[in-house]
Amino acid sequence: MSILTALAALALWLTLLALLTFTLLAAYRVSLKRHPYTDCRRCKGTGERRSRLFAHTFGYCPDCVGTGHKLRAGARLLNVR
Repeated sequence: MSILTALAALALWLTLLALLTFTLLAAYRVSLKRHPYTDCRRCKGTGERRSRLFAHTFGYCPDCVGTGHKLRAGARLLNVR
């Protein structure tokens, strides 16, 4: 195998890898566009935080401001909404 065919094979594999990476990033961006929010981990999507001292009292979750949803990290990073 000559050096030229080895370089051609390497170029082919790198091109395929680049196309695969681009396809996966495009699919991830579509996923972020369709579902930009996730359930808040702190309140488990309820929007309420129970008091530790008095179990019958609750307030709004400070992380999600009572909505129960938070913007996904990828949506913040890529500015997708």
